[in-house]
Order: sequence, then C-alpha cells, then structure tokens
Amino acid sequence: MTRLAAAEPLVILAVAPVLLFPTPARLIIALLLPAVWWCNRRATGHWFPPTPLNASLFLLLGMAAVSLGVTFDVPWSLPKVAGLLLGVSAFWAIARWTTSRPRLAAATAAFVLAGAVLAVLGLLGTDWLGKFPLFAPVIDRLPRAIRGVPGAEEGFQPNAVAGCLVLFIPLQAALLARRDLPNAPHRGWLLGAQAALLVLTTGTLLLTQSRGAWAGLLAGFLAFLAWHSRATRVLAAAIAAGLVLVAAQLGTQRMVDLAISQSGPQMARNVSSRMELWSRAVDGIRDFPITGMGMNVFRVVMPQMYPTRLSTPDVDVAHAHNHLLQAALDLGIPGLVGYIGLWITVGLLLVRVYRRSAEPFARVLAGGLGAGLIAHFAFSMTDAIPLGAKVGVLFWAALGLVAALNAIYSAKPA
Repeated sequence: MTRLAAAEPLVILAVAPVLLFPTPARLIIALLLPAVWWCNRRATGHWFPPTPLNASLFLLLGMAAVSLGVTFDVPWSLPKVAGLLLGVSAFWAIARWTTSRPRLAAATAAFVLAGAVLAVLGLLGTDWLGKFPLFAPVIDRLPRAIRGVPGAEEGFQPNAVAGCLVLFIPLQAALLARRDLPNAPHRGWLLGAQAALLVLTTGTLLLTQSRGAWAGLLAGFLAFLAWHSRATRVLAAAIAAGLVLVAAQLGTQRMVDLAISQSGPQMARNVSSRMELWSRAVDGIRDFPITGMGMNVFRVVMPQMYPTRLSTPDVDVAHAHNHLLQAALDLGIPGLVGYIGLWITVGLLLVRVYRRSAEPFARVLAGGLGAGLIAHFAFSMTDAIPLGAKVGVLFWAALGLVAALNAIYSAKPA
C-alpha cells in the first residue's frame, strides 16, 4: 500500500494517455487514481496533499462534475473534463512528491526538459501560419512529421504551442543567469545545456508568430523587472516612462493604429473579431451563469445561438479567446471563482517565497515561475488554452512546482 502511494507520479504517467484520449470504456483505468489517493490516505492521513490551492481545485472539479449534467453531449465534453482531472492529479502528485530541496531541483529540471520536449514537438508538428514573411524560409524547411493526433489532425495550433512555451522561457533565463552555481568542472557544460534549451524554446516561440505570446512574454519580463531589485525597478520605470512619452507624442489612437499596422496582416480584423467574440461569450455567460454550458460546448453552441458577423459558420472557433470568459462558459460563475482563486493564491505564494527566502535558488525559481505565469496569464487574455486542454497539463505542472516551493521555503526566515 505504501509502495503504491509512493508510486503516484508513475501512476499519473500510466493513466495520462487514457485521460488525454478518453472513451467511456477506457476510463475504467482511471480508477487507479482514487486507489492511489486511498493508499495515501492510509499512509499519510491525507487523501490529497494539503496545499493552499485545494479549495479552488475542489470547486473546479465539483463544477466539472456538474457540467457533465448540463452538457448537450457527455462524450463531446468528456475529453476536457478528463483533461482537467489529469491536470489536477498531476498537480497533487508533484506537490506530494516534491518535499525536499533535492527533489525540488529534480522536479525543476524535469519541468525545464518538458519545455524542450514541447519545443521539439512544436517544430515537428505545428500547423504553421504565415503571418510574417521573415520566418517563411525557416518554416518551409521544417518537416511535417507529426500529423493525425486526435484533436489536431492537421497539426498543432501554433498559438497553443506558444502559450505554453511562455511558461518555460522566463524560468530558463532565470536559471541561466544564476550566480550561485559552484565552480565545478561540469559547470560550463550545465550552462551550455541551459543556453541551448533557452535558444530552442525561444526560437520555436518566434516561429509560432503568436503575437499574444510575444506580448505576454514582454509583460512577464516587465513584471520581473518590477519586483526583482531596486535597479531593475528603475529600469522598468524608465521603460514605462518611455512608453508614456511615446504615447503622449503620437496620441493614443495613432499609437494603437501603429501597433496594429505593424503586427502583421489581418491584425485589424483579428482585433475586431476578438471583441465581437467576447461580447458573444458574455451573452452566453448571462444565459448559463450558474452551471455554465458544459466543457467544450461553446464552440458548438456559439454558431447557432450567438452567431458572429466576422467569422463564418464553417470556421471552428474552439474557445472564447479569453481564459476568464472561457472558464465561466465551461463551468459557470462558481467555476470562474475557483479559477481566479487559483491565480490569486499562486501569486500570493510566489510573493511570500520571494520575500521570505534568502536562498538564491528559491528566489530564482519564484521569479522565473512567476514571470512565466504572468506571461501565460497575459497571453490568455486575448487567446486561451481552455481548462482540460491536452497541453494544459504543463500549466498544472507549473502550479505544482509553486506549491512545492512554498511548502519547502515559505517557513524559512529571511
């Protein structure tokens, strides 16, 4: 029993394919999850690791269960519900396993490598879009090696790849810039490997041509400057002042027009379509405020009940292009409360660790994870990786690292 409890991360890996590509018949294998939780209850006294995020997680899972009762088609919503269950289970497994500094270092290394794997899969399997001719010569030479994945038969959506990559790049940069590494013989190899991984993920992000991800990464960078030190706060203030001066000189409307005109073709149409889509999402939330429509339902209901003028009915609009609106559409206002609660709690935990810990690694990890999550949040305000999406498990892994970091370092005196 104790051994099964200790093998929770391996059980999550074994169950992951079933939850990523679920069918009612396959889900019998997912019963391994409550079995592991029961074993942990017997071994540790807790079904789930006690984390500050648990109240929000239980609310999200409860509303996901409710959503199965209101969806127009359970098999249609099942992949997103199963994906959410996988993400939360991965979060708990990481939080429960990562109980010491060496394990935190190992989990961080695994997370960074997961970002590199995502970048490689993106290079081999993305359905590339030609927004900027500058990148066409590189994209044309990339092999289309991964196709036919359920849900992404024509290739991975580039914005989804980019929205996850921004979780990793700030952390990779922060780890590369560490000054507390020992002068060991392998130090140069370690720094070289970290630099190579940073180049890989950043290069893939650029090739996705996701303007939302680029803007999100900039927001994360500015936020990191604002909290890192007095010198970086001065730099952030100087950048902000420069932007204000430019806006005052050009005028707000001209600056917006300039930004749109320099953001690639179809940008003006994209902005208009986003605003129209958000208004339709608000209408949907008004109609289903308590339970939501059900997970993954908006893409089907929207063309029938909330048609838009700027998108044709044959175009699959997978989500509302705003993660807060999408959470409310999927799980109702209670689900949105749980989702916002996650973000607020994570932010408070990172600030607490950053202020209380004097250890450089803890501060580097808190700063890198915080900047990555800010970048992901900013990206998700104009795009979204919906709750339960396959790549969304990487978001839950980041939250698991935050919970572990808080448990290990928050009680340490400054």
